[in-house]
Amino acid sequence: MKKIEIIIPDRELQTVGGVLKDNNIGGMSYYRVEGKGKAKPEPVSIGRGTMQYTPEFIPRTKVEIVVKDDVVDKIVNTLLDTLSDKIGGKIFISDIQDAISIRTKARGDSAI
Repeated sequence: MKKIEIIIPDRELQTVGGVLKDNNIGGMSYYRVEGKGKAKPEPVSIGRGTMQYTPEFIPRTKVEIVVKDDVVDKIVNTLLDTLSDKIGGKIFISDIQDAISIRTKARGDSAI
């Protein structure tokens, strides 16, 4: 099993959700995160538009999914094809040793 973490701009959450749904990925978690990297943050107006400041961190959305090993390449390639020309972001892939369903007590691939 692999865990795929996708960090994207907030506006692309529906696009990623659609890609996962099209690939029959049943579950995902997402979080609002902030970070900084190569992208430059946009100045933000405060008050009644009279003052601006540039935030240090940029808001993003982090999507996490756990999938079987044999579908990782297909999902990552589909995400890259769908998103690569439009946005910046990152995809991280890591190994998962085990998964357990609390309700059914199923383990491994059957738990996801």
